[in-house]
Amino acid sequence: MHSLKHNFIMGSNFSVARSLHRAQQTEKILAAMASRNLGALRQIAREPEGYVHDTLRRFVWPILLHTHQGCYIDEKGSDKDLPDPSQISKDVERSLYYYPQDISPMLKAHKQQELHQMIVEILWRNPRLKYYQGFHDICTCFLLVLGKKAGIPAAENVALFFLRDAMLDSFDPISKQLRLMSSIIEYEDPKLTSHLEHCNIMPYYALSWILTWFSHDFEDLDKVVRLFDVFIASSAMMPIYVASAITLLRRTELLQANAEILHSLITHVPQDIDLEMVIQTATLLETKYPLVQLQKQSGIWLHDESALNTWDKDYSFLGWDDVPNRLQADKYLSHSIPKEEWEDEMLTEWMERRRRHFTHDGGGPAINF
Repeated sequence: MHSLKHNFIMGSNFSVARSLHRAQQTEKILAAMASRNLGALRQIAREPEGYVHDTLRRFVWPILLHTHQGCYIDEKGSDKDLPDPSQISKDVERSLYYYPQDISPMLKAHKQQELHQMIVEILWRNPRLKYYQGFHDICTCFLLVLGKKAGIPAAENVALFFLRDAMLDSFDPISKQLRLMSSIIEYEDPKLTSHLEHCNIMPYYALSWILTWFSHDFEDLDKVVRLFDVFIASSAMMPIYVASAITLLRRTELLQANAEILHSLITHVPQDIDLEMVIQTATLLETKYPLVQLQKQSGIWLHDESALNTWDKDYSFLGWDDVPNRLQADKYLSHSIPKEEWEDEMLTEWMERRRRHFTHDGGGPAINF
């Protein structure tokens, strides 16, 4: 009885403390918006609980993505003008599996229709962007939080200025991003790196993490939007720091696993992982390994027009009322990226190994890159 009473009191205290923190966080967000302080808004994303709840995110996300000035009204896109509309349709049919919960079949079908229209519109407006499996997961999150009308320009700016490297003909830029992640892990934890290499683990285990901003890997929408808070408020490199942090924080578990189960284990992000600890660790890694220094230290150079390399000059200095230069992003997309064939061979080899070692557990639709 004493134990039950103690647990109840402790639980109540935690609940009160959390409610107080959320109230204080809300006040800080409202104050930052009132003073039009982008720096303060970005900093709040890194504090516990970020933007607190979706009602606030509907205001904050468009501000940070510079889409709050106007309202997107006319949709003109048609999938008849897209090179691979069938893949989009297949992915949309598999969407909305984990979240939202308790949704009626009719509402789910409506949301899937909106998702399809959203993806088509973004690709129709930006024909140089190449659709990839996983982009629908990104768009799903924006649809559920912002709605379709506000979600289209928000996801469009994410595609152009954060995820552009994933929407090219060449896989090389994403492969190099994953190798930069491996370099961070190596510098931080040589023992863990040695174990992963001994077990023949290549960095492609984090591929879906990076391509979907973890929206395919968490079953709880609250966890997904919490990470989106940080990604939207940070440089395009932040998903790499978060992926590195998750791997490093799991070192004990990974070091104890043998090669037979490690392939499957490392791909699955634990659903109960402490996201605030992940974000805190990622922020420290960001400070310790700035992008230019990391490229120099590792010898892994992203191309000059990579979204990661251009984010500072194209996006970070935008003011409250500024909009990013989409024509400049389109100009980047018009330039071909040298393709290194061995990168594709590595990916093919990894996919074959993953098919052998990684059996999907049936908890949701497997992503097939």
